[in-house]
Amino acid sequence: MTEQFQDRQSGIARAAQSVIRFLRRLNVPAYPATEPAWTHGMTMASVLIVFVILMLHPYDEWLSRTLSSHGYLRGARHLTDIGLSQWYLIPAFAVAVCLIGIDWRALARTRRIQFGLIYAQATFAFWAIALSGILTNIAKFMIGRARPKFIDTLGPNAFSPFVAGYDYASFPSGHSTTMGAVGAVLALWFPRWRVVIILATMFIAFTRILVRAHYPTDVVAGYSVGFLFTIALARFLAGRRTAFISEQGRFWPKLRFRDNFW
Repeated sequence: MTEQFQDRQSGIARAAQSVIRFLRRLNVPAYPATEPAWTHGMTMASVLIVFVILMLHPYDEWLSRTLSSHGYLRGARHLTDIGLSQWYLIPAFAVAVCLIGIDWRALARTRRIQFGLIYAQATFAFWAIALSGILTNIAKFMIGRARPKFIDTLGPNAFSPFVAGYDYASFPSGHSTTMGAVGAVLALWFPRWRVVIILATMFIAFTRILVRAHYPTDVVAGYSVGFLFTIALARFLAGRRTAFISEQGRFWPKLRFRDNFW
């Protein structure tokens, strides 16, 4: 019994030390000559996205009614719950918790690298999805746009800022934010499938329009927040050589220790 208690204590201590080391790593300055977390191109993309949202907004009502009424798109509605954040947060958290308390010094170097890569990426995925979701929820509360189910009574331009609840939480789309973050995470993990992954996650975000949970502009805004935030977080970590490393002149950071994984 005493030995089990001591093992539990040592596991908790190792977990606390791992968290402290990770937080300290985030607080250190970026390495010299590394790529910045936020680029001029990302700023231009953000401006373009805002322009697209403004241009698309007058057509929100027509697009919402048209797309949600098409019979051939009904099958795609079953995909919409793939955008629920818990499908990704819970596994990522579970993997990180399982690995954080390991006695890394007792592992062989190869195994330590493999577990380190898995732990770093699970932690990155968790915070990318969680933090981008928090940003979106703050925006929802501050903007307070009525959902499409009120389109016949309130129209697409009904806003009630600082009203909590589901009914006035349309802009931006939370599911789409999750899909943007997941799309960016998977695109970083599997660069060869980057285009397919981005298009697939965009389509899943698009299903939020089909189920009349969000307007098109909600989906565009949500996906953009999740995607850009996740890329910026990966680039921030790469500047500190945590989970990622940056390559001069390249937009997408590279997974740290990926080449040593196998």
